[in-house]
Amino acid sequence: MTSDSQARNKGPGAVHVGMMRVDLHLPGVDSLKGKRALLNKAKAALVRDLGVSVSEVGYQDLWQRGALGVAVAASSITGADRVLDRVVAVIERDPRLVVTAAVGDVQVLETDSTEFAPPSDDTEMEIDGW
Repeated sequence: MTSDSQARNKGPGAVHVGMMRVDLHLPGVDSLKGKRALLNKAKAALVRDLGVSVSEVGYQDLWQRGALGVAVAASSITGADRVLDRVVAVIERDPRLVVTAAVGDVQVLETDSTEFAPPSDDTEMEIDGW
């Protein structure tokens, strides 16, 4: 799934966020209610089987088109990639859903680990904005 991201696999404390947009065609659907039922079933399967977050992100007013946004947080690029690589297969288990496009990427959020170190004395830790 990633390209030059492999070089950015960071050490302890880095958060690797995989995200994907999946465009769908629902050829047999003749109402928005029917579309919602199919998309809700696909969303539930993705959450149950892969532990991802998923939302309908496009074509809400079209009966036979849909777009899902999928996100996962992992401790490595490889872990995020493995999950994203399975998204299309989970969706395509339902023959009423046709994947027309799937684009994904993994981004790395890295921080200085000292930002999260416990205080060095008995003083309370102050959190910005709280």
